[in-house]
Amino acid sequence: MEVEGAIIEAKLYRGKIIVWDEAQANQLYQRGFYGKPLSGGKLQLAPVEALYLMDMGKIIVTDSRGKKLSFKALADKFTKTDPDLMLKYLAYADLRSRGYIVKTGLKFGAHFRVYDRGEKPGEAHSKFLVHAIPEGVKMTPTELARAVRLAHSVRKRIIWAVVDDEGDITYYSVTRERP
Repeated sequence: MEVEGAIIEAKLYRGKIIVWDEAQANQLYQRGFYGKPLSGGKLQLAPVEALYLMDMGKIIVTDSRGKKLSFKALADKFTKTDPDLMLKYLAYADLRSRGYIVKTGLKFGAHFRVYDRGEKPGEAHSKFLVHAIPEGVKMTPTELARAVRLAHSVRKRIIWAVVDDEGDITYYSVTRERP
């Protein structure tokens, strides 16, 4: 479900990454469920989505002056306001490379909501919440329980994407057990 064809143009506009061309926006959304459709046929990409698509050679991002931004320049810009951006990017890219549809999970208290392979946003509900954390982070039992209960309350499983110093990811899931 990846984007095919010509490289798509996105612009950094008021701190957001927008695909202005309706046909290109539709292509990205229909073939990979990237971004959030906006009025007028535009599409807003999350920073991790834009970085992933740049890394895959599917889009270019330009600034307000029309200058093409590099992956590093875009990552540096968004890392200023989100220090965990690259941690999240590594988890996002890994999940996408495994064939999952990945959308933001902010309203569920996690970095991402993940759709099972073959399922489409709007037609099915995501099954998983994924939260990226660096290796060695200490979590209390209360934090674990809170995340598990929140995920359970919205009928999802919580999975932690633990990113090590080399950028490798190990996934851990904790489930709720009743006696």
